[in-house]
Amino acid sequence: MIRTTALLVLAVAVCPAQTADTKLAEAYWEWERTVPPSPSEDEAYRRYKAKLKADGLSAAAIEDTIVRIKREGLRQEGEFYDSIYTKGPRINFGPNALLVEAVKNRKPGKALDVAMGQGRNAIFLAQQGWDVAGFDISRVGLQQARAKAEAAGLKINTVLAADTDFDFGVAKWDLIAVIYALEKRSARKVRDALKPGGIAVIESGHRKGPGVPFEYEGTELRDIFKGFRILKYEQITAKGDWSDGEKPYPLVRIIALKP
Repeated sequence: MIRTTALLVLAVAVCPAQTADTKLAEAYWEWERTVPPSPSEDEAYRRYKAKLKADGLSAAAIEDTIVRIKREGLRQEGEFYDSIYTKGPRINFGPNALLVEAVKNRKPGKALDVAMGQGRNAIFLAQQGWDVAGFDISRVGLQQARAKAEAAGLKINTVLAADTDFDFGVAKWDLIAVIYALEKRSARKVRDALKPGGIAVIESGHRKGPGVPFEYEGTELRDIFKGFRILKYEQITAKGDWSDGEKPYPLVRIIALKP
């Protein structure tokens, strides 16, 4: 797990500035480094829109700029992870322990693996009899996931997409796993996308104060699933699946059942 507010800035080293979109994104990231941290990505964009308005840009130009910044960020993030997966990340290549616990003695159904990467969790679910689909922004990660599944004689459906583009659907899934996704938007989409009786399995970083935008703060993750039956919830300090040799760090985990 990359613990930095500048994940996408790291990607710039992989993808030198070449396009107008890249220049717009780099201007945004440079601004972001010079201002106090925003509590969320949406708030950061809201503040940047205010800056652009003060600079004299029209409303239409501001919206176009934000769209292009987001698009470039996702492109660079995808290429950044392509590079990581090509080299071979030092992560837990087995299935996530929380997910293993969540599906024990549960009847298989339709499962979605959010930000599936190289497919370790999707392949595990398929081995347990689940009908699995997953999406990610890394072409290399998805290629490796399909190759591993094929070698194991398993079938998984992979989609090259960002969470902002993927259609989660409504009442479509019996299980949705969001394991170390670098965004928090998917957790909110899970509520509608799950079938009644379906479960959400989420593990991510946790913070008590300002930090990276994909870490949940306080009881935020539990609050997202208000009205669900919470089968498990914990805030712990431990080595996560993406520890890469780091010391233990704050994590939050939840298994939530949709009524």
